[in-house]
Amino acid sequence: MNPPSRHGPGGTPPPLPAHLAAPPPSETVFEVGGLSVFYGGHEAVRDVNMNIGARQITAMIGPSGCGKSTVLRCFNRMNDLLPDARVVGKVRYHNEDLYSREVDPIEVRRRIGMVFQKPNPFPKSVYDNIAYGPRVGGFRGNLDDLVEETLTHAALWDEVKDKLRTSALALSGGQQQRLCIARTIAVEPEVILMDEPCSSLDPIATAKIEDLMERLAQQFTIVVVTHNMQQAARVSERTAFFGSEIDRDGVRHGRLIELDETGTLFSNPSDHRTEDYISGRFG
Repeated sequence: MNPPSRHGPGGTPPPLPAHLAAPPPSETVFEVGGLSVFYGGHEAVRDVNMNIGARQITAMIGPSGCGKSTVLRCFNRMNDLLPDARVVGKVRYHNEDLYSREVDPIEVRRRIGMVFQKPNPFPKSVYDNIAYGPRVGGFRGNLDDLVEETLTHAALWDEVKDKLRTSALALSGGQQQRLCIARTIAVEPEVILMDEPCSSLDPIATAKIEDLMERLAQQFTIVVVTHNMQQAARVSERTAFFGSEIDRDGVRHGRLIELDETGTLFSNPSDHRTEDYISGRFG
């Protein structure tokens, strides 16, 4: 099922700026070059270079504190919300500089949605969690249809169709996380960023989220941060391994060590640090 149409009278979407139009599947969505992120005077991540392809799942793995989530937040300018954060380098979205003064970060975050580590449904009904974003965006179609289509797309409709007017906080943790994914896709982003989306879930709920991710990748570009290497191996087409390096001044920085097709990275990594991490020898 395709995601619901949005915003225009009669369900007709308004025209998009050319640089924000959805690409064909083979196109590069993000191009990152020389990316460094500072928190105050500390360079937390140094010199990241990577591309993210359209309509595939790219996983980011690595030990805690190596910059995975920091880089992920650069893709929709979430680091802008931290007063001491500073981003240096290039992050291009369909060849448009995401950090240009002409780019509206609110529009960026609508086009590039985010699902967080801990499920964070609004303290509203299941229905209103889905309807909130489209209402704010001026949706003029049938909200009942949109809610049903979106929950169906997120593989949640059959479980909540009789609970639409009850609080979303009454759902299980796995259902809440799928609701948050549904809330994200209700406003039709092109990209979904996921920061440890299964870390607080049990194995059954995790499997449902992974199945959902694989289905959503047919329509959306997904970038997921995970500490679970098996999860990365199961769901992603490409995997980026991040580690840490200590410079000559004894300061630790996060670095992208290797990015490759997932099967290649896990079976034949090109960097010994990747192999050490995968085999449990990473220091």
